[in-house]
Amino acid sequence: MKHGHIRACDRFSASSVTSPTEPGNRMHAFAALLLSLLIACSSSAAAAEPTPSRRLCDPDKIKQTNAWVDCLQNALDKSEAGLTALVGKIAVAMQANDMLEEPKRDENRKLFEATQMKWLQLRDDDCKSFAANHAGLGFGAAQFRLVCLLDETVSREQTLKRRYRDDLK
Repeated sequence: MKHGHIRACDRFSASSVTSPTEPGNRMHAFAALLLSLLIACSSSAAAAEPTPSRRLCDPDKIKQTNAWVDCLQNALDKSEAGLTALVGKIAVAMQANDMLEEPKRDENRKLFEATQMKWLQLRDDDCKSFAANHAGLGFGAAQFRLVCLLDETVSREQTLKRRYRDDLK
C-alpha cells in the first residue's frame, strides 16, 4: 500500500463480516446497493423501446438489404407526410388562437413554420454527417442516413404532439 492509500476491498476482511443483518455492516449495504443498481440498470436497458426505424423495419426480420432499404424509405415517406400534416394542423391552431391579436397570431405561426424549416435542415445535415461518419460498418451511408432520418422524424412528430397537445384538441 503506497502512500497510505487503502483499496475499498482491503478495508473489510472476512472476519469483519459477521452477519448480513448486523447494523453497521457497510459491506453488506454497499453490496445490496450495487446489486439493486445493477438490477435497475439491466431492467431499464431490457425494457428500453427499440428505435422507430428498428420497430418499423427490423433488420433482423427483413434479411434482404434492398427490402430493408425499401421499408425504411416507405416508413420515412409516411413519417414525413404525418409530420407535414401535423405542422399544418398546429399552424392552423396557432392562427385560430383567439387569446392573441391577429398580428401576433400570424407572427407566431410564421415563427413556428420557420423553426420547422430550420429543424428540417438541421435534421438533414445531422443525418448526412452521421451517415458519412458511420459508412462502411456493415452497410453504406445511404442506409445509415435513412435510419437517422426516420428516427429523427418520428421523434420530432412525437415532440410536437406532446408540446401542442392542448392546441390540437
